[in-house]
Amino acid sequence: MTGLLTTVYSTYVHIVYDLADKRTESWFLTGPPWIPLLLLGLYLYFVKVAGPRFMKNRPAYNIDRIIAVYNIAQILICSYLVIKGLSFGWGRKRRVFCEPVDTSNEPEAIEMATWIWTMYMTKVFDLLDTVFFVLRKKNNQVSFLHVFHHVMMLDLLYTMARWNPGGHCVLDGSINCFVHVVMYSYYFITNAFPEYKKNIWWKKYITQIQMVQFILINLHNLPTVIQEDCAFSAFAGRKMYIESILMLILFFKFYVNTYWKKKEN
Repeated sequence: MTGLLTTVYSTYVHIVYDLADKRTESWFLTGPPWIPLLLLGLYLYFVKVAGPRFMKNRPAYNIDRIIAVYNIAQILICSYLVIKGLSFGWGRKRRVFCEPVDTSNEPEAIEMATWIWTMYMTKVFDLLDTVFFVLRKKNNQVSFLHVFHHVMMLDLLYTMARWNPGGHCVLDGSINCFVHVVMYSYYFITNAFPEYKKNIWWKKYITQIQMVQFILINLHNLPTVIQEDCAFSAFAGRKMYIESILMLILFFKFYVNTYWKKKEN
């Protein structure tokens, strides 16, 4: 029994500490796994228990101005990440598929690591979406899909920031950030100009864009799953691949229930 516990502990230390990227493991919120687990635990406790309990006998808060600033910040940050992410030279000096993580301290390698960390921070920032729903008493929007999506994305980006900050996954992240620019632009318009909300004909296309995103990410990550000589982490690639498939299934189910079935009725 003691030998088993020793093996488990040594394996944990090897994976969590020895394999971690030494450049980023001390950066903000990229420490050991208990950090994102604690963050997500607090998030889930607030949005499912503490928040609804706090708001039960209170009127919904009017935080439209805060949300407007939040949406603008998301648009600006994600736009920067798209432009910066695409500037790394995919298809020219960097491979489109299976680009390895450059673990050196060269300037561009640090830039890519910083890019991944910044995207990880946006996923922490994204948790405010749900907090705003709770404070506005829009509990119907705190759906399983919404919460699961936020949890999975934060977990995925934490994994990349601590173990694989750069390479192949930067291109996937750039696609995701582009989708977020479109999504938060829609949120800004409907929040700042609610009178136009019913007239925005492209609302359903946002979900379609999100589904296309997951298809593209799956195709991009397929070589990391099936190609034995892929230079990018097989574990990280498979993690992205599996989570993207789950997201595609859930978003497709949401799209069918929201648009197809309503149209039939």
